[in-house]
Amino acid sequence: MQQTARCLILSTLALAGFGCRDASRESGRLDPGADSAISSTVDSAGVEIVSISDLRDFDLPEMDRRLLYSTSADVELHQVAGAVFLPDSSLAVANGGSSQVLLLDSRGNILERRGREGEGPGEYVDIAWIGVGADGVLIVFDDRLRRFTFLDAQGVVTGVRRIEVTEPFVPLAGLPGGEFIAVVETRPFRPLGLQRGPLFLVVVDRAGAVADTLGRWAGKQRYVTPDRMIAVGFAATALYAGRGPHAALATTDSLDVTLYEASAPLTRIRGGHSPRQVTSREREAWTELALDVYPEAVRPAQRRTLEQSAVRDTHPAVGALKVAADGAIWIGGYAGLDDVERNWTVLRRDGTPLGRLRLPVYRPELLKVRESGITGWALVEMETTIPSASHELLDVAADRIAVLRTSELGEEFIEVYEIELPR
Repeated sequence: MQQTARCLILSTLALAGFGCRDASRESGRLDPGADSAISSTVDSAGVEIVSISDLRDFDLPEMDRRLLYSTSADVELHQVAGAVFLPDSSLAVANGGSSQVLLLDSRGNILERRGREGEGPGEYVDIAWIGVGADGVLIVFDDRLRRFTFLDAQGVVTGVRRIEVTEPFVPLAGLPGGEFIAVVETRPFRPLGLQRGPLFLVVVDRAGAVADTLGRWAGKQRYVTPDRMIAVGFAATALYAGRGPHAALATTDSLDVTLYEASAPLTRIRGGHSPRQVTSREREAWTELALDVYPEAVRPAQRRTLEQSAVRDTHPAVGALKVAADGAIWIGGYAGLDDVERNWTVLRRDGTPLGRLRLPVYRPELLKVRESGITGWALVEMETTIPSASHELLDVAADRIAVLRTSELGEEFIEVYEIELPR
């Protein structure tokens, strides 16, 4: 099945390749007014093409937020894989450390704890994603079992479905007909040296197989040797997000985001890149962070390995991406190693900038390889497979956001805020 899926992905690119549409344009629909930093046209397929020179050029209102509740005192969380709001403002949290889905009411009280470790219905081995489909159904994806579990509003299992895709796979959106929009990474070959493997946006049918390919993006930069892949400092990568029927893909080389509704592209945002230079101190800090994964005795050898790779001269243009329940696009700036906050810019689904919000940067627990074993669960820029989409903004729905944070002791907790979006 792996070869079949790969052949299907590669063959469909010729027919559904990203960026192969008619380049003819109609008159722009966005009025930039006094703001010459934005312009908009519509292509022959009805897709909004929005050009933004630099998001920082806009004088956007700072959005207020009011804390509604925090889980820090009452709910123990570890390895949070995601969280989504349900229509009644309750929050479903995928807690990978306990292989459970927790349901919290609108004030943060625990309503239900569903699941445990195992392979039976309602059990999980490796929760990788939680989402709400276009029909409002709660969906949990177990990467190890390659299985979707469908839950009702009380967390009761209503169905399960396995997928046949064996490549690295991340679901983004569940469609009413039972299909999924997902990101798939294939590696049919690994050329030596600096390279970026492709990521594909695909449609997965009810049988769990790739049915269509919607586009191709450049994935994460890595340096490839005959026997391993080595991280690249401040690497360019792809970002992805989904919510309900919407999915978005982006690259971090410059402002470059495409929003889909089901399998149809709605808006393409294209922008310039005003890079922040990587300093010599940041280069060394990144190297020390990468080496800290390993025991002291093997770090000299690991340093020599890293020296085969590269550290980019500039930071990525953007660092995080999220799609709200209404299709609004949230773009997070790149958070440097010392940054404690990230600046998020909110755009309507047609690409119109709305406002900004600053949130504390989520720093995952670093993987540690020690003589007693391996601790931690996440790496910073050290992935060896599909790029991670982990960041602090868990979900956006109506007037609420869920934010993942870590305490000074490294404990995870969630804060839920009420926000007021500019109209």
